[in-house]
Amino acid sequence: MERKRVSWSNFTDEIKGPCVVCGVEVHFVIPNDRPSPALLFHPTCDVMPILREKLKAATPPPLPPGDTIRFKNA
Repeated sequence: MERKRVSWSNFTDEIKGPCVVCGVEVHFVIPNDRPSPALLFHPTCDVMPILREKLKAATPPPLPPGDTIRFKNA
């Protein structure tokens, strides 16, 4: 993924990279104060199978001790 500033605006960036679904080059224009997207895809490409695979592979972080329920041992 390549991010660069456009010549016609001081507040806009262009992001180029391959589509995660079909592999063809994608171009996005976004405000420069926004973070880069995690996935680039065309609006007509179905990205849900790839998102499902990423969610299956992800492990949630452990809860902090203050947010866990403690049971009394009987």
